[in-house]
Amino acid sequence: MTETKGHRVLVCGAGPAGLVTAIELARRGVEVEIVDAAEAASPLSKAAIIWRRTLEVLHGAVPVGNFLESGRVMAGIRMEADGRLLREVPFHQDSNLFPPGILLPQCETERILTRCLEDLGVRLQRGRRVVEIIARDSAGVTVHLEDSSETRTRHYGWVVGTDGAHSTIRHQLGLEFPGISIDRRWVLADLQFSNDGPDDHIRMFVGRDGMAGLFPYGGGRWRLVADGGSVTPETPRRDPDRAEVEEILASRTKQTWQIESTPWLAEFRVNERQVERYRHGRILLAGDAAHVHSPAGGQGMNTSIQDAVNLAWKLALVQNGQASEDLIDTYDGERHAVAAAVLRGSGRMLQVAMNRTRPVSMAKRWILPALLGIGRIQREAVRRLSEIDVHYHGGPLGTEPGDRWIGRRCPDVEIGDPKTSVYERLRDPGFKVFELGRSRVPDDDDRGGLLAGPGLDLGWVSHVARSGGISDEARALASALDVPSGTLVVVRPDGYLGPVTSDPDRVRAWFGSLRGGGAG
Repeated sequence: MTETKGHRVLVCGAGPAGLVTAIELARRGVEVEIVDAAEAASPLSKAAIIWRRTLEVLHGAVPVGNFLESGRVMAGIRMEADGRLLREVPFHQDSNLFPPGILLPQCETERILTRCLEDLGVRLQRGRRVVEIIARDSAGVTVHLEDSSETRTRHYGWVVGTDGAHSTIRHQLGLEFPGISIDRRWVLADLQFSNDGPDDHIRMFVGRDGMAGLFPYGGGRWRLVADGGSVTPETPRRDPDRAEVEEILASRTKQTWQIESTPWLAEFRVNERQVERYRHGRILLAGDAAHVHSPAGGQGMNTSIQDAVNLAWKLALVQNGQASEDLIDTYDGERHAVAAAVLRGSGRMLQVAMNRTRPVSMAKRWILPALLGIGRIQREAVRRLSEIDVHYHGGPLGTEPGDRWIGRRCPDVEIGDPKTSVYERLRDPGFKVFELGRSRVPDDDDRGGLLAGPGLDLGWVSHVARSGGISDEARALASALDVPSGTLVVVRPDGYLGPVTSDPDRVRAWFGSLRGGGAG
């Protein structure tokens, strides 16, 4: 007998993408179930960095302080070769709330997210997995769920596949995963040192013998990532041993290291792949189930989490009857291009890292450090790494004639009285409208409703001086956007800008198109 749960969303996979999807749905009142095939959480460190943009978009559901308590703020990157420092690239913190990045093992990130999910009243069901998609139509998806004791048939309104690179959901859909496998061996190791030296910077070694990177977790524990050389598809996989790690450290860093223990040693090989579409009727793919790429730049987990945030607020509006299903198509329209750009960028970085030819090795040791000494290039590199340059301008919800801000990241400036980061004012799960100076929206008990229509979760915040101009507490936002008095600034639930305009009709039209289907 089929158990019908058409009003629920099933999330398959409890990595960061799945956990964030479930969290963001639950905090918006959507009934959600989350399952994972593993009987217990993985103790492995895996992804090591949470970048600033991820911290910003998560802040409403999981305040940044949760990650700061357990993680290590990155002060910058040190480029080294042959025992000497080539260049130090500082990560200047221009926000009182968010650092450029936090070093934190993925297992700890998942622990924090799981605790947050439980606080919302959702229990992660471990040891349970989808083994078959039986049927799917415009009303939902029917699946076989299996655990150690039984197989059940259940019907859900939506299924979200966040079950990793070897996704069962993707395979059940019969989807290709186009891309390439790179015939290169990479060595991963979590190491406990007794003589680790400066531990507030990532250390990148670009000597003649190959690339190696060390990422500090604090307390003498570091993550090593090193190029292990060319292989063929037939080459058996072989995890490194302590002797190989010691040889890599000695040859690549030209320094002496005292290893106390090796909690994790592994080999991995890079795949660069992406599905053609993220939506397949009532089934959606996110995270590694939709795209996998080189770990260069530490973008993978961050891209996956940002997938989840983008998807969840849209799916919640649809599931709560506040928007048509057409809104879900904008998830693919916005996020597919972002992951494609990450694939290209991380792939280029990987090619440079792997190249040991004399000209490229010399460029890494001399030209690249010199370029990174130029302030403008240095700042742009940090912006790209921290992902604050990600935007949806020109996308399905980011096209409005004459509006240069729509679809872009809301700038992190201080606002209000007392002044604090604008992201503190964006922690509610709905939309926000900042009125900068007296606008043309009539005074009403529900001014947000006049713009967005009934029932939508929208907060209205007026920053109007007695003169009618922009009040002092919002001048930093007006200055960052370079807008005059009377401007309405719409902020989406994921911290990206909707219309930034003095014309209320444009705001109404945008909300109308968002709720009714395609964007205008």
